Amino acid sequence: MPIDKDISIHLSCQQFECSRFDIDEDRSVLFFKSSRRSDEVVCPFCGGRVHVHGKASTTLKDMPLWFGVPLELEVEHHRYRCSCCGGSFVEDVCMGYPGTRITYRAARWVQELLRWRLPISAVHEITGFHWDTIRRIHESAMQEALDRRRRELRDKDYRPRYLAVDEFALHKGHRYATCVMDLVEGDVLWVGEGRSMECFQRFFDCMDMEYLSKVEAVAMDMNASYSILVEQNLPHAEIVYDRYHMQAQFGRDVLGAVRLDEARAHKERSKELLEASGMEDDVEERRRLRNEAKDESRLYSTIKGSRWTLLANGDDLPSEKVEVLKAILDGHSDLALCYAMKEEMSRLFELKDPDEARIGWTHWFEGAKASGIPALVRFARLKEKRLDGLVAHSRHCISTGRLEGFNNKIKVAKRVGYGYRNEEYFFTLVRYLSIPSVRGSSHRKT
Repeated sequence: MPIDKDISIHLSCQQFECSRFDIDEDRSVLFFKSSRRSDEVVCPFCGGRVHVHGKASTTLKDMPLWFGVPLELEVEHHRYRCSCCGGSFVEDVCMGYPGTRITYRAARWVQELLRWRLPISAVHEITGFHWDTIRRIHESAMQEALDRRRRELRDKDYRPRYLAVDEFALHKGHRYATCVMDLVEGDVLWVGEGRSMECFQRFFDCMDMEYLSKVEAVAMDMNASYSILVEQNLPHAEIVYDRYHMQAQFGRDVLGAVRLDEARAHKERSKELLEASGMEDDVEERRRLRNEAKDESRLYSTIKGSRWTLLANGDDLPSEKVEVLKAILDGHSDLALCYAMKEEMSRLFELKDPDEARIGWTHWFEGAKASGIPALVRFARLKEKRLDGLVAHSRHCISTGRLEGFNNKIKVAKRVGYGYRNEEYFFTLVRYLSIPSVRGSSHRKT
């Protein structure tokens, strides 16, 4: 058959010859045997002469001839024994992909399918190959791409200037991983399980510190573990606290807390008015109390549903939302003060002069502590310790935003793969997805 001839010609240079070809409705098998002479082989242990003292057989899976009919290669190869040292070894089946029981051709087929961003489960269904085999092929291909990217940057004598460090959930609420990104190139430099000091220290232990010698600043949230280790390992780099983490925490712990307190107060007042109306004999008074209760209930609903109105940039609000916001703030002084502090915080993050930024942040913390609002006072006392990192934002306008955006790709990868049991494989995938040739592609073949 033509395929028999093609394969025998292709493999003749590898000292294997096709002896026969069996095919039926469910399976096809190509049989190969070694034609290598013992005088062409030397002992890998001592370099001495060897002789054939037995045979071995290896089965390799190849691409199917057509869908539903798998093709296997039954390869008969030699066992050798050294005449000098007495050591024995088996002839290498060179058409087999390393660490697997499939051919190089089949491995390239798997690689092509994976370039379409198909999950391993789908590739398994198409090819019939074991999950571990597909994972090993994918991991090898990804590592090759990462090595090429590393050589490319090394040839340009590139050194990162800005880094970002953040965490993402492996299993939300239970296990997390830490990720470090080069903010200029967008490459993920390292991923490791956990978010403790011990975990993050592994990044510095495995990195070439000469490669990090030109880092000017590191963007992060206010995780004390991250800042301590950056100060220890990169003393020349400034710590820049991420504005979006700061603003998000203020929105949740201060603005959100005060908003809910105000809403609950209106709800309680409405309840009290309704109870009072039930005990009132005068019809007019009872009607007035019920109307007030309805007003309080409406205020409760308005404030409870105003989360995004309060968090949004005031300049970006549509006119109807501006009127709602004004009505809320006019009647709630604590909420109005917290909203004003939020707007001032946004202005401070836009400053480019470090001296002006330091003065502005100092006044902001003083005003917050003097407000008498418990949530705002508590927030100010905690964040005042991070003053230097907030001021550093005026010198290095960086954030973890690019890394946060990449975290969405990580979530998609987890969802497509239905999670990953092998974390080292998953971490390699994360780094692979960050290289320019991959992250710039769509879900089509690259």
